[in-house]
Amino acid sequence: MIERSHGDVTLLSFESLEAVPWLVHAVTTRPQNYAPHQGTGCEEAVHWRRRVCDILGMPFESLTSPEQVHGADVLTLERDDIGHGRDGRQDAVRFVDGLITDKPNVPLIILSADCPLVVVCDPDRPSVGVVHASWRGTVAGAAQNLVRQMLQSCGSDPARMRAAISPSAGPCCYEVGPHVRRIARTRLADARECFVEEGGRVLFDLWTANRNQLVAAGVPRDAIEVARLCSICDRRFWSHRRDGAQTGRTALFVGLRGRPT
Repeated sequence: MIERSHGDVTLLSFESLEAVPWLVHAVTTRPQNYAPHQGTGCEEAVHWRRRVCDILGMPFESLTSPEQVHGADVLTLERDDIGHGRDGRQDAVRFVDGLITDKPNVPLIILSADCPLVVVCDPDRPSVGVVHASWRGTVAGAAQNLVRQMLQSCGSDPARMRAAISPSAGPCCYEVGPHVRRIARTRLADARECFVEEGGRVLFDLWTANRNQLVAAGVPRDAIEVARLCSICDRRFWSHRRDGAQTGRTALFVGLRGRPT
């Protein structure tokens, strides 16, 4: 990923998505916490959200977020949704983990403290979608559902999509219990490929699981960028596993700058 410093804020971006001229996006880093509801510095989270919107040239007033309930549901943004979740999850778009928009100047924000955040865009038909893919969401097919909903609501062709998977808990560190693997085996056709046994531990490869879902949905494998930065190893990111349940949140911002002429 490309790292840029903006004074008091350091942001990362996906190289492949930077090639899409109408798309703006950023992945945040510590020490800023972008969750108003918990973690160190949560009282400043809205300030930092506004700051990133300013850096990206997007209107903070339109910032919109899903509630993030560890599921796989994705909704296409409606006009009445705009601005919901801007100041916190108390009024976020309810019951969903992902949002899609084809509206210019309506930035989306989605949070993580180890879970993969998946972003998909259609360079030829301006639209973008994001989903929070926790292990529960991953097993339920969140990434695949994101692509399916973009096809249905925006007419996007998966064959021309580009996708990226954010820094998140990596296969080096993300240990799970046997119950998680047992559930995954009932839902994921490629479950054998997504789990590694190492030193008596069972490790869930969420990056592979989500990449494979995108491919299964029709996104070309070479159009998927995986950050391959583990949030548990890399202290630039907040981590529930490393820091505990009250840790802060990393954010992915994404939006459409405007339709190309």
